[in-house]
Order: sequence, then C-alpha cells, then structure tokens
Amino acid sequence: MKKNIFFAIVIIIVAAILIIGVNWGKKTNECFVEKKLEGGLQMSVTSVSQADSFYNIQVEYPQFEAVDASFNKEISDLILGEIDNFKKEAKDNWDARNATLAPGETPAENPPSPFDFIASWTPTQMNKEYISFSLNIYYFTGGAHGITEVDAFNYDVMKKEDITINDFLGNSQQALQKLSQIAAQQVTSQIQASNGEMNNFLTQMIQEGTQPTAENYSNFNFNYNSLTIYFQQYQVAPGYLGPLTIILYKNTLKENSIESDYLD
Repeated sequence: MKKNIFFAIVIIIVAAILIIGVNWGKKTNECFVEKKLEGGLQMSVTSVSQADSFYNIQVEYPQFEAVDASFNKEISDLILGEIDNFKKEAKDNWDARNATLAPGETPAENPPSPFDFIASWTPTQMNKEYISFSLNIYYFTGGAHGITEVDAFNYDVMKKEDITINDFLGNSQQALQKLSQIAAQQVTSQIQASNGEMNNFLTQMIQEGTQPTAENYSNFNFNYNSLTIYFQQYQVAPGYLGPLTIILYKNTLKENSIESDYLD
C-alpha cells in the first residue's frame, strides 16, 4: 500500500514538472478568434501576448479568407518581425545599461517595469471588393521615449493584389505632385497648431517628408469618400509630435484635379 502511494506521488510530481516546463518554454501565447464582417468578408484576428518581468507584449492583427496567401503572410511577417526586432533591441539596450554601471552598482536582471510592445489594427474599409486597414504599433526599448508607428495595408479582393499609392492615383505623376502640395499645406497647419511656430528646421522636414515620391505616400488607407495619409514619426516632424495623419475627402481631391477609380 505504501509502495503504491509512493509511486502515485512520484507520478504527480513528474506530471507537475512537465506542465511547468511546457508553460515555462511557452512565453508567447497566440490564439485565433473567428469573425465575420459586413459584406460577407471572412477573417480571423490573431492575438499575440507575453507578460513577464522583461516584456509586455499585447498584439492583435487580422488575417483574411478569399485573399492570396501572400497578403496574409505580408501582414504576419511585418508584425512578427517587428516583435522580434523589439525584443532584441530591448535586450541589447538593457545589457548595455548593465555593462556601463558605475562602480558599486549591482546589475539588475530585469528592468523596473517591462518593456512594452502594443499593437492594434483599425479598419477603414473591408468588403468583398477592398480591404483597407492600418496596424498601430507602440513600443519602448529604453531611452527617452517610445516609438509610435503606423503601417497601412490596401488590397483588391477581386484582383487578389495589393493596392499602391500609384495604383490609387492611376499612375499619374501630376496627381502625386498635387497630392504632395496639399499634404505639405495640411502638415504645416497641423504643426503650427500644435507647436505654435515654424522654423527652418521644421520647414525642411516637411519639404523632405512630403516630396512627391511613392515612398512618402506608401502608408495610406481609403474608402469610397476619402483618402487617409499617414506620415511616420520623424518623417515630417520631430519625434515628440509623433506620426501625423491627414484626411483628404473626395470633394477636396476633385477640386485639385486628383481623380481615382477607388473613390467611386
């Protein structure tokens, strides 16, 4: 009887160790929540989370049916790559801090509070024709402040291909030039409203960040009535102002001779 009890205790202990080992190794958790959007577009939301003494990661991003697999991979590769880069940079920065402590200071294994990586997504339009949404990312790896980033995705469901700003503008360099002029005006107004004044440094940043290149306008979303442009942190203004967003409605675009089939 005692022998049986002894073996039962051993089995329980071994099982507990195995469970702890599995959970210990699985620091990052992923789950999938099925959803159905208006227009019959099927999609799922992937959640990634990790909460421990070093990292606080809370992420959600969408995946879609009725699209080419490369589009879903493009989304997941971006966000998972950003997480990997964040974790490496945070760890490297913390190790560098410990390596440069003053004599007598004791290195700490973990930071006073975990390094944050927070990501969510915002739909602009999702239906059987077009998918247009943005990933909104904030992360902190040490230093004076965190970084805020916006990554936009646009997809033609029927053609099964990405939509670029050149596609949106009908490959018209004249339309891109006009868009650049409007963007510079609106960004200037925003900075003046928040900063209170302009100087040569700010003017130069705006000019460079709003130049009529496809790269400067690669982060955009659209619906039937408007075009939204996202300028990354540091693209058109100092970092403390964060990313800047402008929204151009269909009437404004038409008044400036900017036409697009995607606004119909």
